[in-house]
Amino acid sequence: MEIRQTINKKALILATISFLLGTLILLLYLVFGSEAFLVGGLFYVLIALVINGITFIGIIANAIINYQYYKENLTTILLFSINIPVAIGYVFLVMNNPFLTNSY
Repeated sequence: MEIRQTINKKALILATISFLLGTLILLLYLVFGSEAFLVGGLFYVLIALVINGITFIGIIANAIINYQYYKENLTTILLFSINIPVAIGYVFLVMNNPFLTNSY
């Protein structure tokens, strides 16, 4: 399926970049266990939440306005939404990682 609408193309690029950057930060944290990656990851999640939330509202509005492209819009919304459970899983992974918890 070809994505024709600019907003959908940009949303999918943003979703891909968000996924890759979040995965990179998680892997760096798991490999090195540095608190800097933990703090950086937390800030990244907050910033990504705001930017992706605004974009999500935009693609929902686009789907309502341009309903004639419903297949493209629905595909974009579904693909964009995949990052939500991935991010939640990453947060749980960091919170419940027994190898990186400091016991004092």
